[in-house]
Amino acid sequence: MDNILIIVDLEAIIGIEDLCDEETNEKLLYKEISTIVDFIPSSINIYLCYSHNDGILPDSVKELNRDINIVEKIKNIDFNIKYNMAFLIGFHGKKSDKCRFPHTFRSEIDELLLGGKEVGEIEMIVNLLSYYNIPVSLISTESEVINYLTYKCIYHDIDGEDDILIYERLKNDVINGVNINAKVLKYDDSEVKMFLNSHVLNMTKKLKLSIETSFKDTIDFFKYLPNLHIPLNHIIKEDMEVMYKNIIKYKPKSLAVIKDEHIRKLLNKNIDELSHMDLYEILKCFLSLCGGDKDE
Repeated sequence: MDNILIIVDLEAIIGIEDLCDEETNEKLLYKEISTIVDFIPSSINIYLCYSHNDGILPDSVKELNRDINIVEKIKNIDFNIKYNMAFLIGFHGKKSDKCRFPHTFRSEIDELLLGGKEVGEIEMIVNLLSYYNIPVSLISTESEVINYLTYKCIYHDIDGEDDILIYERLKNDVINGVNINAKVLKYDDSEVKMFLNSHVLNMTKKLKLSIETSFKDTIDFFKYLPNLHIPLNHIIKEDMEVMYKNIIKYKPKSLAVIKDEHIRKLLNKNIDELSHMDLYEILKCFLSLCGGDKDE
């Protein structure tokens, strides 16, 4: 029996507009995954890897009307299994791209180079799959990204017409993706270099942390990637403590002056439910009400 590996991210799922709207995003994620699964023949085993955040799929997705092997994060993919093909679904552009939610693995990474050429998550994952002799037959992403990708596979463009037509095209693209004879690409064993933003570099020095930024190849990079969160989370913790203090310092006397509905929703949460980005957005709002950003 054939096996298909489907690696899913969130940012380029059809219809995603606000990453904070978890309820809507869960529905859209379910709709896209279920559409894809429905048009993969029952004779093919499906291995579904969710690579976004902690890699845990919403319960609704786990209740699809078909047996699916769920994998949390790329690091847990069993590459001893022979996969006949792979789909990359919902992947966004790299940080320098002009698209929705551009970033490269983490917001702290300014640039990632493979053999001296800037790459994003799609290029790195395709190269990882090439190392394990897995052909990529379908990539679903935005027009901006498709325009510069050169792989010989099926591309599903999530931009353009209304959603009904986009889903119709997705069905056809899945069918074609399953049936094309995709070739395994040659593995690029070039060195990988990671460039972090200036804040991380300054905090790394201040807190005396160690972060690797050069890797002998793509495999070496992916082995290190799960460990990158350790020093970065240390920095985030320090940042959050500073932001807590400044939020209290610059909190307006009356929250009635806050008109942004998103900020108002964040302020209704318990403080332990707020993420690093939530605190940043609240502080930015408070500072703007004080007459502009302050360098704290």
